[in-house]
Amino acid sequence: MGQASSQPQAQPVQMPASHPPMGDHHHASSSSGSPPPGCPMHEKAAPPAAAKCPVKHDEPSSSSGLNPHNNMPNDLTHMPAPGQTIALPTDRATSSIPRPSTPDEDQAGGSGRWEYPSPQQFYNALVRKGWETPEEHVETMVEIHNFLNEEAWNEVLKWEKRWSGSDETPELARLQGKPGQLSPKARMHLSLAWLLPSKFK
Repeated sequence: MGQASSQPQAQPVQMPASHPPMGDHHHASSSSGSPPPGCPMHEKAAPPAAAKCPVKHDEPSSSSGLNPHNNMPNDLTHMPAPGQTIALPTDRATSSIPRPSTPDEDQAGGSGRWEYPSPQQFYNALVRKGWETPEEHVETMVEIHNFLNEEAWNEVLKWEKRWSGSDETPELARLQGKPGQLSPKARMHLSLAWLLPSKFK
């Protein structure tokens, strides 16, 4: 009794060597609620980069890594992607879609047909575009991709047979993606989804 209790002395806080001096700036920042300028402990992390198509659509095909004759990438590699854990097939299926034959095929008397990408090529393309894809589902995705292309080509044949007035079988000369352009039907569905969200989701 009658003796003051001893209080443990607070240990000084060790700040990083790159931290600005703790002086008047510290008090000013505390009163204003904002950290001092240049403080590395309060810097905001940069947001992750958004996924985007690796093909530069505003450049000529030859300079963007595409074959100018068919708009297909020149580097369709079968090598596994970095970090890939499952071995994917490298066999490519031949479609029923005819394409203009090459000089070698003309000499051999054959007709060219488009080949679908192998599961490994399909996966590599998704990785290049920054899309997260479960490796175990890639083969199924390729089968769906091929089926949809075949059905789309059948619709093209029906249209050509009805309106072209020609008996010649059309050929698909090249592929061209337009990810930034909406078709009239897509624009209509977007408008209807805004007006009637319960019916058009």
